[in-house]
Amino acid sequence: MLHDPLTGLPGHALLLDRLEQSLIRARTRGTLVTLVLITAPDSLLDAARVLRAGLRPDFTVARYRDTALAVLAEHDFGDGSPIASLIRQLVGDSPHIHWVTSDGETPPDEVIATAERH
Repeated sequence: MLHDPLTGLPGHALLLDRLEQSLIRARTRGTLVTLVLITAPDSLLDAARVLRAGLRPDFTVARYRDTALAVLAEHDFGDGSPIASLIRQLVGDSPHIHWVTSDGETPPDEVIATAERH
């Protein structure tokens, strides 16, 4: 599904497509991609609204699973810790936040698997 009917956010399929495109850009431009997974927020709708309003417009906020959201961010340097910290400030301490940063050399499924483990 391209867009999630509950949140209005991009759905899982669109997230995967955007992740793949971001990884290609990272590989060809020498940039980085950070994927942040936010699991079990108290209110998925509130978290989705807060993230869309509080993050840069070029970040993708998507519904990842039933009780999980994802944020996809492209950046020039560093790791995902500042992005994860900003997300924590926006959604609070109750959700679990997992993230990974890639230079584009890792396939999309491995990026997701790594984010899920961290």
